[in-house]
Amino acid sequence: MISKFLSHKNKIFILFLFFFSIIINQYYGNRGAFPMDSFHFFDSGYRVLNGDLPFIDYWSVRGPLLDYMQAVFFYIFGVNWQSYVLHASSINVLITISTFFVLKNFKLKTIYCFFYSLLFAILAYPSSGTPFADQHSAFFSLLGIYSLLLAINTQRKLYWVLMPALLGFAFLSKQVPATYIILFVGFILFLYSLANKKLDYIKYFLISSVSFVFLILIFGKSQGISLSSFLDQYIFYPQTIAAE
Repeated sequence: MISKFLSHKNKIFILFLFFFSIIINQYYGNRGAFPMDSFHFFDSGYRVLNGDLPFIDYWSVRGPLLDYMQAVFFYIFGVNWQSYVLHASSINVLITISTFFVLKNFKLKTIYCFFYSLLFAILAYPSSGTPFADQHSAFFSLLGIYSLLLAINTQRKLYWVLMPALLGFAFLSKQVPATYIILFVGFILFLYSLANKKLDYIKYFLISSVSFVFLILIFGKSQGISLSSFLDQYIFYPQTIAAE
């Protein structure tokens, strides 16, 4: 499957989509800024880079994954606006090429796969331009749905195993829409497994889910982040915002 996907013709399309996804988001990321939204993860990413931790050194109600990801981009490319926008551009690349791959997997003509993926690259992250919790959560959720579709279509274990991690990344980007997508995917998986009498699918999904949660707990422990702080700030407190 991978060898067919990486044929000479597909390589040209993928290479074009790769650079186009970066360039168009870098362009729109430099068109302007919204004071409250555009700089949110610039500040928190810089704080993580300098040793501060979410849930401990500053209150965090959304996007701890973005904080750490942005710190990595700052560490590699330096603390500047272009490396900040590049973070968003990299997600634009990931979701665009993944869209191309999924469409190809469902036997759509290559030129259509390329065209639809190109349009998706224009509509995806350039609407924000800079790292944004809603965008990350939506696109990681979409990658989780892609994994579900490929798992059903190809019957490969890899996609059942990848699914919980992608949905977990979506939840750690922002609670909504990730929570609804996780419930939806779990429901579809349960119905599909019962209808086909293949409980192995649920087994792979559950093992991968437990492993992901365990790794996150270990990471939090290594960072000194208590579970109670995470639950208070990321789960319970956001439910009270605008409650009345």
